[in-house]
Amino acid sequence: MSNYLQIIKELVSERTGLEPSEITKESFFEDDLNVSEMELIDILEELEETYKTDLVEERDNIDSVESLMDILSEKLD
Repeated sequence: MSNYLQIIKELVSERTGLEPSEITKESFFEDDLNVSEMELIDILEELEETYKTDLVEERDNIDSVESLMDILSEKLD
């Protein structure tokens, strides 16, 4: 699961300019990281392409880094 954390940190960092060290699994996308709805969808689409799985349909269940990690783990592990 920590591999997912690193990948998510890199994707969020690319879009927000935050340092990966500022992003934790407890971080909420909108409240803590200022990730917009569109940026989150972009992140989900990139993860979908990388892992060949559907994530955008899970959008309503994803509000934090940890929730995204959990969904990735459920779908891929």
